[in-house]
Amino acid sequence: MNKMVKKIVSFLLALGLVLPLAACGNSQESAAPQDSSDGDKVTITLWSQFSDPNSTDGNYVAFYNALESIKTDMPNVEVIHEGTESESYKVKLKTSMAARELPDVFFNWGAGTMKPYVDAGLVLPLDDYMTDDIKSRILGGTLDNFTFDGKVYGYPYSVAVASLYVNTELFEQYDVKIPETYDELLEAVDAFNAAGITPIALGEKDLWPGLMIFGIHAIRMAGAEAFNAALMGTGSYDTPEMVEAARLVQELAARGGFGDSATSTSQDDAVAAIKQGRAAMMFMGSWLNGDCEADDAAVKGKMTVIKFPTIEGGKGSADEFHGGSGETFLVSSDTEHPDEAAAVAQYICEKMSKDQFLAGSGMPAWEADMGDTSNLNRLSSEIADLTKDATGYVYWLDSLTGGSTADTIMNEIANLIAGTRTPEDFCKNLQALNG
Repeated sequence: MNKMVKKIVSFLLALGLVLPLAACGNSQESAAPQDSSDGDKVTITLWSQFSDPNSTDGNYVAFYNALESIKTDMPNVEVIHEGTESESYKVKLKTSMAARELPDVFFNWGAGTMKPYVDAGLVLPLDDYMTDDIKSRILGGTLDNFTFDGKVYGYPYSVAVASLYVNTELFEQYDVKIPETYDELLEAVDAFNAAGITPIALGEKDLWPGLMIFGIHAIRMAGAEAFNAALMGTGSYDTPEMVEAARLVQELAARGGFGDSATSTSQDDAVAAIKQGRAAMMFMGSWLNGDCEADDAAVKGKMTVIKFPTIEGGKGSADEFHGGSGETFLVSSDTEHPDEAAAVAQYICEKMSKDQFLAGSGMPAWEADMGDTSNLNRLSSEIADLTKDATGYVYWLDSLTGGSTADTIMNEIANLIAGTRTPEDFCKNLQALNG
């Protein structure tokens, strides 16, 4: 993972975080297959979690840009897209997987989330389509979460990093210090609670946001290496450091750190609270950049990102981060048009890599001529600066583990936040997943 970090950082430094690279290799058009011999268009069905074409989330913006430009750049292909909201999409995929009724191309998360599809033979390996030219444009290490038994099943499009988003206007208005230590974070929580402002927005009704807040506490207490080992089943959740991480999350919730009703607050509502200036902080991935800097955001120009504070006695450092590269588009092994489907998946990922970066949702996973970067989302620049000395990453917990394991972890964290599970039992229950 460190090699990946170094290559990404080198790339961003080469940009000068604003100096464009020379064009590297061919553009996306080079991936388009030749027109069919009979001149007919090939129809490719595509499913994604990008359900709202009007969303200001940078990943949504990038996806719909790619969907539109593919009409011109791949004229021999007609893409029929069906978008479904994230949580419903996960259920839809599981049902379709069981019935073996998947579309030609579909969005998926990497690592443990996509492994069942690979193991069941439902996904087409892409190695035969990865020309030297394509390989030369993909940043090193970004294929790790899509590679199984030496075969690549998905292309990357982004490297996302989670940071603590801070509303500087609220901190100044209430004379609260932006936290550098965990004790200062707790002081900020108390100050904003007293002022009637949600300290840290958390949409725990959707379950996955809790993975992130627990994840960063575990990284700070146990360290990235030990936490990765526990997630992969080669280490343990049942350690003093992990118990302490769980205790701190529970204590933070009980203290009002996430407001009065985190478990009944959706992620959309939590994001709205940040955008409207009703919450002081949010620990979230870099896809939040677009929302914070959107024209309709009351906080535009007023947000900054910081490293999640270190915790006294913890083994993790401030330069260990939550995130990495792990979202992709897979090709069904049952597709009747494997060449065109593979080309569509590659096109969308490469196009999104550039556009989501320019939209401020994450670092790119492909080299490209970024053109005019003068309007680059300033929060993206801040995150690139935060991560320039990164020493370790832990990817999103549900993507790393996948399936029923991820569901169990999410539900256990929800119980922890709700106060219905002790930190000790929480860690024992997670360790039981490792056998």
